Amino acid sequence: MVDSLRPPLQSTARPSDREPSQEDLEKLRAWHEERLQRRLHDEYESKQLHLAELVNDTLDAPLRIASVKVHGAAHTSEAFLGWLIRPHLFSTPPDSADTIPSAQSTLHSVLHTTRAISHSLSATDLFRTLSARIDRSAEGSPGDVDIIYNVTEKGRFFIKTATELGNSEGTASITARLSNILGRADTFTFNSSVGTKTKRAFDASFSLPVSPSLTTAAFISLLGADRELGAQGGHGREECVATKAGLRSWHNAAERGVHELTAEARWRSIGSLAPNAGVSIRQSAGPALKAALVHSWTFDTLDDRIMPSKGAILRLTNELAVTKRIIPSPFPSPSTTSNGDGATAFWKLEGEARRGWALTKRLAFSLSARTGLLRVLAGERDNVHWSDRFQLGGPLSVRGFSADGMGPREGATSLGGTLYYALGLSLLSDVPTRPTWPLKLHTWLNAGRLQNEESDVRSTLHTLLTRPSISAGLGLIYRLDPVRVEANVTFPLVAAHREGLRRGIQVGVGLEML
Repeated sequence: MVDSLRPPLQSTARPSDREPSQEDLEKLRAWHEERLQRRLHDEYESKQLHLAELVNDTLDAPLRIASVKVHGAAHTSEAFLGWLIRPHLFSTPPDSADTIPSAQSTLHSVLHTTRAISHSLSATDLFRTLSARIDRSAEGSPGDVDIIYNVTEKGRFFIKTATELGNSEGTASITARLSNILGRADTFTFNSSVGTKTKRAFDASFSLPVSPSLTTAAFISLLGADRELGAQGGHGREECVATKAGLRSWHNAAERGVHELTAEARWRSIGSLAPNAGVSIRQSAGPALKAALVHSWTFDTLDDRIMPSKGAILRLTNELAVTKRIIPSPFPSPSTTSNGDGATAFWKLEGEARRGWALTKRLAFSLSARTGLLRVLAGERDNVHWSDRFQLGGPLSVRGFSADGMGPREGATSLGGTLYYALGLSLLSDVPTRPTWPLKLHTWLNAGRLQNEESDVRSTLHTLLTRPSISAGLGLIYRLDPVRVEANVTFPLVAAHREGLRRGIQVGVGLEML
């Protein structure tokens, strides 16, 4: 048979697993690397499966946590870390006031505890990296283990400056934040700004968690501002200094929302009024004190604040306040007491809702609504401070009207009101062929009314609902997260007598707009 073979002979070797030609070295090298990666991946999956089977077979094995150690938290208090970790290690029987370790501890419960502690440490937002391992305890009895966390802390200092321009106004601001000063996940924040309308403003606040679940925090803040009130405020200026203290809770925020309870003390003074300023704002001129208790609830499921395609936001704020003038007003109203400085107590309710829908991939529709009611509980309604009354109009609320330019007026001065509502319909879309741009197209329709509550409820509601001021327009939105910048061409359609209109270009900068 061998004698019958005649050269040249064809190679009988078959390429294995699509092996390329030996002459193409680049393809051959890539082929070998791919085979190696597949082999490593298969080995990893095999070992992972083996490990999972091993763990599942030993989940009921008795195991007890001897200690929990956190390495790398140089600036975080050990007492604070123990305060966070302790609730995960101990349980309280219903019929006992003592806190004891869990009676039955297994590998399953140890793994569950390790994960729960990891979530608590991550929730502090103090660590850039966090990893955990379980080791046999060197000092404990057989079956005792140590949970060891290795962490890397984040930076504790942050500072940012910003400049904003719009509507012939400008603002420069600086924000500084110091974190973990006391080693208890505390935060100190300072904001300061100067501008054309708000001459000076500052806000210093300090907060820290007060529950091991990190869902409740206490805060205290000091803030102040010196701002121009504009033509609607008699061309005057208002200075104020306030201190606030309270609690903020977001337990199960996705289901129950965020609650905030605040006690506030505020000193304020209106002055430098123009000669033609109305009597109503002159009654509020001079220094005055205010003490208030405020509760707010916010439920937010919006997927995007600028261009929401699903979800909603609901916000409800209740305020109980007492105000008193320090110096009697030289312009008392007919209903003011003889000394002109009687205290006034009131209840103030505000609500806000917004819902977004995605019409197409690049087109979104949103509906917004705001409303408010101020009810005087003691004293006279005419004595309510000008700054406590509702103001409406401007690029942040009802577009197409000047800032605080809606509602009752006295000459060029806005009186404010005790009852209002505002509605907004918006249609937003991407710039054609440029869906990734932060610039969006925007068209809208706004409606609202601001007035005083009358004794006849039916007449008040009839006037409120049948005589709205309406505006429409279109423009551009620039996404400068979390700030929203708008430039609109506005068309006021319906307006009450002497309300301040803003036809043409109107620019607004803010966090939330109607």
